[in-house]
Amino acid sequence: MGLFRRRPGDDRTWGMRLTETFLPFFGPASIRRTPPRPPRPEDVAREAALRDSLQVVTRPDGHAYVVERPADPTP
Repeated sequence: MGLFRRRPGDDRTWGMRLTETFLPFFGPASIRRTPPRPPRPEDVAREAALRDSLQVVTRPDGHAYVVERPADPTP
């Protein structure tokens, strides 16, 4: 296979050639070297609203899915 064959004058390792092969599909890694930013108040409010209106239900087979909470919760 021509993707992994070393070209004359190419001093990259096999791993680097493999990684660079996937760059057109997955793009470069996004790595932040600074401390994480706290979430914005709008994001926190949106998350709280979603958690209030939706719930995660797990079927007996282990599959989890999200459903809307009923308007009148019954015990």
